[in-house]
Amino acid sequence: MVDRHLPLVNAIARSYRLPAPDREDAVQTVWLTLNQHLPRLRSPDRLRAWLRRVTNDVCARQRRHGARQSPVAPDVLTRLPFPDGPDLESQYLDRERHEELHRAIRHLSPQDRIVALSLLDDTPRDPNAHDGPRVDANQRRRVRRRLRRILEDPR
Repeated sequence: MVDRHLPLVNAIARSYRLPAPDREDAVQTVWLTLNQHLPRLRSPDRLRAWLRRVTNDVCARQRRHGARQSPVAPDVLTRLPFPDGPDLESQYLDRERHEELHRAIRHLSPQDRIVALSLLDDTPRDPNAHDGPRVDANQRRRVRRRLRRILEDPR
């Protein structure tokens, strides 16, 4: 069966002008698909039309996939400009610090937790507004010291 229909599948795959590895992958996918669907094929006389349709679908998918992932030479990558803003490493380290700080805040008492979270909230506030509990400088200092001890603790 493969020997009889292989020229048809290869001709259709070549018509898509895919690179040789992609074309070979597409042809192999067609035969795997046939193997999976063979028990459901009812009329053997429709096999040629079925192979034609599947080959076209697989090759079109392979072409779309190849267009999204075109190879780039390494020397071209070194000439690309760096994106504006923080790099991935600093973003990762910032997120890690943020998570560590919030883990430490969870170890505080509920009252100290409110103070610590208000220290982290850097949104501008109206000085006359009474949004929450008033926090004096001594409370802030005490909470900062407790957080520092929790963060420095090697446990």
